[in-house]
Amino acid sequence: MELKILKNGNLQIDDARIIFRNFRGEASKYNNAGDRNFSLVIPDQELADMLTNDTNSYGVGWNIKVKDSLDPEDTPRMHMKVKVKFSRKGPNIYLVTGGHRKLLTEDNVGYLDDINIASVRMDIRPYDDVVNGKPFRAAYLASMEVTQDLDRFAAEYEREDEAEEDE
Repeated sequence: MELKILKNGNLQIDDARIIFRNFRGEASKYNNAGDRNFSLVIPDQELADMLTNDTNSYGVGWNIKVKDSLDPEDTPRMHMKVKVKFSRKGPNIYLVTGGHRKLLTEDNVGYLDDINIASVRMDIRPYDDVVNGKPFRAAYLASMEVTQDLDRFAAEYEREDEAEEDE
């Protein structure tokens, strides 16, 4: 994963891995109905430290969750929850499938919950506030490009469709 912290406080991330996808906003044991989100995998302690040390004016950094590894010899599993809220400002979420790119909407973004993902690039913006005297920072998706991992049959049919369009 490549991560840059921009001057405006946003995170620019290439080659990201995401887990706990809930772009539909379905209710579950861990999620309220209507709350769209996913978690960004933080692959190593160095990146985790960089994010937690990137503090706002209240002294609060990005909220990194740490879970024990399944294997005691491995490093802990780390991730950051990212919220997905649609408004007139976005987010712009693009799905790349074969040679086609499609801007997803609030109505069809749930498709991302079910596909195999080859790669993800994204920008995340911080939301800093104080509630009941307690400062916090939340991560919101600003924009994202998801490239779908097509199986060999889907990729073959994609090429056939493109050839027919060229004729």
